[in-house]
Amino acid sequence: MPASAQVIELQPIVVTYDETQGFFGQSQALDTGTLAKTGDSILETPRAVHIVTAQQIAERGATNVEQALQYAAGIVAGQWGLDNRSDWSLVRGFAPSTLHDGLTARYGYYNDTKPEPFLLNSVQVLKGPTSGIYGSGSVGGVVNTTSKTAAQDSDNLWQLSVGSNQRAQIAADVSGDLNEAGTLRYRLVGLLRGAETPVDFSQDDAFAFAPSITWRPTADTELTLLANFQKNDGSPLIQFASLYGTLEPATGFGNGTHFDDSLFVGEPGFDKFNSEQRSLTAMISHRFNEVWSVNASARLQEGEAVYQHAWWAFDNFDNGRYNADGTINRTFYRAENEMKSQAIDAYATANYALGGIEMRSIIGANYARGYYDSDTGYGAQIGPIDPFNPTYTGYNEITVTDSDGTSITEWGVYLQNRATVADRLFVDFGLRYGDIETGASTGSFGATTIAAEDSAWTGNAAIMYRFDNGMAPYISYAESFRQDVVGADVNGKPFEPTKGTQYEIGLKYQPTGTNTLFAAALFDLTKSNMTVSDPANPGFSIQTGEAKSKGLELEVFHRVGDLSFDAAYTYLDTENSSGAQIAQAPENAASLWINYEPAGGALQGWKFGGGVRYTGASWDGSDTLQTPSYTLYDAAVTYSRDNWQVALNVQNLLDEYYAGTCQSGACYIGEGRNVALTLTSKF
Repeated sequence: MPASAQVIELQPIVVTYDETQGFFGQSQALDTGTLAKTGDSILETPRAVHIVTAQQIAERGATNVEQALQYAAGIVAGQWGLDNRSDWSLVRGFAPSTLHDGLTARYGYYNDTKPEPFLLNSVQVLKGPTSGIYGSGSVGGVVNTTSKTAAQDSDNLWQLSVGSNQRAQIAADVSGDLNEAGTLRYRLVGLLRGAETPVDFSQDDAFAFAPSITWRPTADTELTLLANFQKNDGSPLIQFASLYGTLEPATGFGNGTHFDDSLFVGEPGFDKFNSEQRSLTAMISHRFNEVWSVNASARLQEGEAVYQHAWWAFDNFDNGRYNADGTINRTFYRAENEMKSQAIDAYATANYALGGIEMRSIIGANYARGYYDSDTGYGAQIGPIDPFNPTYTGYNEITVTDSDGTSITEWGVYLQNRATVADRLFVDFGLRYGDIETGASTGSFGATTIAAEDSAWTGNAAIMYRFDNGMAPYISYAESFRQDVVGADVNGKPFEPTKGTQYEIGLKYQPTGTNTLFAAALFDLTKSNMTVSDPANPGFSIQTGEAKSKGLELEVFHRVGDLSFDAAYTYLDTENSSGAQIAQAPENAASLWINYEPAGGALQGWKFGGGVRYTGASWDGSDTLQTPSYTLYDAAVTYSRDNWQVALNVQNLLDEYYAGTCQSGACYIGEGRNVALTLTSKF
């Protein structure tokens, strides 16, 4: 050999498979994203949170936010059964506040569109009081949906989905650079859907389009502009059916025994829920130096809806809400609703050291204005119908009465601080001062007459210790306030906002270098200042009521070889202001989702998923009528090859008949088996 020859030892090349990535992105969230305005990992967040990624939404076949939350601990979703007017859920027994991209998304009811899951990057839940971060809001917490934008890395794809009830949807997600330097990017996300529903004479058509542009001139500056237009032509779906014919047989009342989920007691050509929404959102972040950075979000939003509904009348209670001949009466209703809002939230973050302790301080302010109006009218029925064998009668035109709307103006300033000692002890503290004003308005922001003006201090505190083995026990405290009731007591004293307090003790565990995440939380939650009847002055109210929720939540995500599972369990002990169990809040609930995805062999490319959801028995708010427990099964089979994926999703696999809830003499039917086949291609 030549004298100059020598042996050169090359560095090994290690090829790894990223188990955290699915066809649509992150298969599991390990950080809180924008939910707490910190970006901290879930492991180092001393609060109970739940994040549903776009991958999880897709692989479970969720077609609305309710379905995206059905495998989470502490959350009851879709409790009103088939209802296309809004997404419903309870968090720890209370209806949560609704946010979109961190800003208030809703004022009033039935005046906007429901978020389309294909347009979402995640669904985030922060459980318990959150007024220290977000201002006036529910004691149960917040549900925050986040948008797909050009600021995120994404693949170009198109998608075609067909399924039960003649559902057909085409969708696309396309992004790219707008200049050679790559500092300006665009993203176009949209869908078009035509669909019927399980309910007779009903539809669920939609068009949604969300273009965005992100400008990133340097690594320290980012500006995203997002527009959103969405139009839904749908039907209410909810029927307000009698207890007899749903939970109990109608024998002796009606001319049949039980209904199925196709029940329609409305009027063909009359029932509709047609909504439209438009918004423009700006999101900016900038880092000045190693210490200071700023984030800000602002949104302008408008929405309106025409809501017409003929529902089962709430009469004839002595005869199961039936007439003597087995027919029923119907209430005819029309509403012309609108909503508009303006909101901005801005905060500065400072990361610095103080006497050897790492500090992070967030100083922020927010301002929001909302207006909503509902002009309504009722019409007389032409004649009763037999719900088991309906002969529809037509309808009379309804005259809508114009009325004043409601204006809400809120502002606040807040501070959140974290002290980190030795990279393992975390001490959090937060404080916010907020002011909210509500009153009648004739169409503009700002009330023409002030009905209520309130202000409040709210705080939060927590301490957490992270061990080397990945265990992190914590204890936390949080407060909330909300202007729930506008009015005054017998002495003319205006009602104060309701207040919420929560004590939580928890444990999180994530072994180093793994995606395994275990979370356990014990909580004690109280809502106070609730109005109850004044025993000394009939017709008036006093603020002495309290509602309580205590419980245990367990969640775990774990992967063993080709198998991964996501499990949750909830125990709730609740009490409303009347001393009864909180309506729709089951004492026990559990869920399990399992994925089997072989990494090699003849089944490589296939994924088999299955889920089971158990919802325990719940009460009607007076401990009089109980809704039985039910168990539902879901399944998914997907095959992926190169840039293609075919997915078959089946929800309520066994076509189980169930009622989401029963109360006030009515039951709300859940959806039966639903099958969807989806083809997705990246390009």
